[in-house]
Amino acid sequence: MRNVLENKLWFYAHVLSLDVCLGVLGSGALAAVVTGAKMKTVWWFLLPLSVWVIYTLDHLLDGKKVGEDSINPRHKFHYDHSKVLTILCTIAAIISAVLAFLLLREIVLLGGVLLSALAILHLGIARWGKIRFGKEFSVALIYTLGVWFGPLLVVGFRSWTVPLLLFLFFLGTVLNLVMNSLMEAELDAKEGQVYLLGVLSPKLAREWVLRLSLLGFLAALVLAGGIRKWAPGTSVSASLVIALICAVPGGILRYADKFQDSQKYRILGEGVFILGLVPWFLNFY
Repeated sequence: MRNVLENKLWFYAHVLSLDVCLGVLGSGALAAVVTGAKMKTVWWFLLPLSVWVIYTLDHLLDGKKVGEDSINPRHKFHYDHSKVLTILCTIAAIISAVLAFLLLREIVLLGGVLLSALAILHLGIARWGKIRFGKEFSVALIYTLGVWFGPLLVVGFRSWTVPLLLFLFFLGTVLNLVMNSLMEAELDAKEGQVYLLGVLSPKLAREWVLRLSLLGFLAALVLAGGIRKWAPGTSVSASLVIALICAVPGGILRYADKFQDSQKYRILGEGVFILGLVPWFLNFY
């Protein structure tokens, strides 16, 4: 009975992108610690809410394109419940816009408008359906900018470590999305959604993920080891979390046979971003 309940909870958390929302909270906490920014309370609500809107719109468009014969559980769920989810998504988008306009700083609001334009452009291209290459990169870019843009606009680059850790975070996010594409390559191919793998062979993509995953992990690890000497005041725990964000995609692909026919790779892949809350709590208390 307990396993059935856990499976149902995970299913709904996954298909509704609630796991991504938790991950973006961890990513936001990580960005706040690295930059040293003190964000308004409303920002912490807007961050997961706006990400949920973007992901839900993306899944609604994919579900509509594939139709009732979809074999992807996210697309199938969004197709079957499109009316309710469209209404909820519209309400959430309106709430996000009103809160951002009334309560956020003007400079952060301007950044939000820019990111919204990028998200609309991305969703428009996805709806068009004729350009599929690079979706992993565009999603990673919007996700990274959405998380880091606010803190950076508030305090700027206070140290040379900030742009480096920002780049490593972006790298880990790209690798995570490519890893998901590789793990779900057969599923996507059946629905005609090939994304990056339509240009690169799965073997070549896997090799590059393994190499870059190791490189990103080692770079963040070396930075964490020397950070007290090179950049006093920078969070060691934040660097370690970013090292894990880079390492997890490569680790999953390295032992892909242990994750096949299960969603454990999704739990691990999204869960590592939630770890960003750890340095935030350490810094907060």
